[in-house]
Amino acid sequence: MTEVGLRLQEQPDRGRLIDDLAGQLGGRVGIEGVLGDLNRQAEQVQPPAKAADYAFAWNTGDNKSTQWWPQGITTSADASDVDDIASRRVLMVGWYAKKVRGYTRGTRLSVVDISDPARPSYRHVLLVEARANPHTDAVTMEPVPVHAGGIIWYGPSVLVADTHGGVRVFDVDDCIAVGGDGHHGYRFVLPQRTSYKAVNSEGFEPFKFSFVSLDRTAGEHQMIAGEYGKDGATTRLVRFAFKPGKHRLAMRGGYSPPLELIDDKLEHMQGATTVHGAYYISTSRGSLRPGTMWVRRPGEAVQEFRGVLARGPEDLTYWPQSDRLWNLCEYPRHRFVYSMPRAQFD
Repeated sequence: MTEVGLRLQEQPDRGRLIDDLAGQLGGRVGIEGVLGDLNRQAEQVQPPAKAADYAFAWNTGDNKSTQWWPQGITTSADASDVDDIASRRVLMVGWYAKKVRGYTRGTRLSVVDISDPARPSYRHVLLVEARANPHTDAVTMEPVPVHAGGIIWYGPSVLVADTHGGVRVFDVDDCIAVGGDGHHGYRFVLPQRTSYKAVNSEGFEPFKFSFVSLDRTAGEHQMIAGEYGKDGATTRLVRFAFKPGKHRLAMRGGYSPPLELIDDKLEHMQGATTVHGAYYISTSRGSLRPGTMWVRRPGEAVQEFRGVLARGPEDLTYWPQSDRLWNLCEYPRHRFVYSMPRAQFD
């Protein structure tokens, strides 16, 4: 195992605080509660990318929003060995909120039912941090101020990239329905359960967790993380192992060490995932030009598929049962989620 100057340290579980918050708000409803109350309609559209064979667009308000920006993507095929949850095929997309007058609403997840690809429906769930009020017995909710450039739905866990902090961890079983007008207009909230704090050794350039993805095709399931960089900034990829049969990273002495660290020298990386040892990497080329897919196989030169992605491509995830890669794009009025047959990149 390659020794590098980066480790992830698991932080204390916040289950007791979440119990108290759920008690205040009326109890947990889990992901099934969200799937049973989807309130927005997406629209199947012509694919926005040369490599795509299917796409949908968000509703008008979400497509035009300049406050909320979509970034990370994962699916029910990441969540388990089968590709459905509660008999539904589901996508999950992470959005971050830009600051308005110095304040951010944090991060949200879109839970999208694509069981009928022609009529995707979805609902937003707000991510929150449960905080104990030092003066009362109440538990308050604070926004989660991360970029959410990548997400992984693995078992009940949702891992969210925290650029400078590491990875935040949520549990879909902790989804809580909020009564009345909701919390900042959100009917459902999902409180943070724990996190993996990035610990960088002295002299090691701190790793930026710009995006994350899951590899289910390896002998042991792995988390892939990578850095967005330009103008000489670091652009590295790293892999961590999950504990076999569990939904937490494998630990040694309280830390999860990397399995591998790769400096790929690819600027503007937005997402990366691995399939049977091959890396698939999305890079952006500004707001006006379509993005590029790169394929890196062990012992081979990296392959470039220029301009086959949409403008403003973001995170990547792999759906093994259909052998498709999924991507999304971020710019207002040009926001799509789309799938691509992986075989075209062989």
